[in-house]
Amino acid sequence: MSLQSYYEDSFQSYRDRGARELLDEVIHSSKGLANYVLECKTRFLPSMDWQGMKVAELGAGHGGLGLHLARLGADVTLVDFSPSALEQAEKIYALEGFSPKLIVGDVTHPDLKLPEKYDLIVDSHLLHCLCFDPERFSYLQLVHDHLKPLGIFAAETMVHRKKVFIPDGFMFDQNNVLWQMFGEWKPVRRIVDSLDLENELNLANFHITYFYYYGQFGFVPHKSFMEIPAEILPAAVRMVLQLKQNSPV
Repeated sequence: MSLQSYYEDSFQSYRDRGARELLDEVIHSSKGLANYVLECKTRFLPSMDWQGMKVAELGAGHGGLGLHLARLGADVTLVDFSPSALEQAEKIYALEGFSPKLIVGDVTHPDLKLPEKYDLIVDSHLLHCLCFDPERFSYLQLVHDHLKPLGIFAAETMVHRKKVFIPDGFMFDQNNVLWQMFGEWKPVRRIVDSLDLENELNLANFHITYFYYYGQFGFVPHKSFMEIPAEILPAAVRMVLQLKQNSPV
């Protein structure tokens, strides 16, 4: 089974649940990331109003983060490779009278084009799910190509620390890739060192406006890690990227 099929099957498992129940769940689960994005907007786009702001949530799933922003007036686009996730997101948003733009697409595919450029692009905990350099490069290039000149890319991603506990059913290789056993080993997370991440972003031709390592945070890669103490889980980096002034737009 491919990881794309795995995620599609996961979202299919929600099909018997009502949109109202899912609405409450996605709002709750995305609240932490939403609060961070609100801080980013206040700090880095202070003169821009939420009303009509062009926002894209990448790796949106059910679009919980985007729904927080739609409530503030943002014009939201949801991008995910799972048709089931976006179909369910459409029903959830309709409960509150919203009609987000929905794009089924693989953000790691070099040919993917989004319909417009955005004031705010948000990584919905997607970057650390991209395990290999070519797909990460394509993703960052997609972001670069679709940011407005003064727009921001806000992300929160997991990074490595000196000691990370790996439970049974997982393995961690020398390239900082976490693998999970699904009958066979599948790559599921890339947990890079924060300095390597910073270098990767520079190579992708971004201006790093904000980059902060939160060593006190424990990032849970999978429910199998839930009982592991925070100090031996992956740490977190929160970052804001913008186009360099000499970048083509």
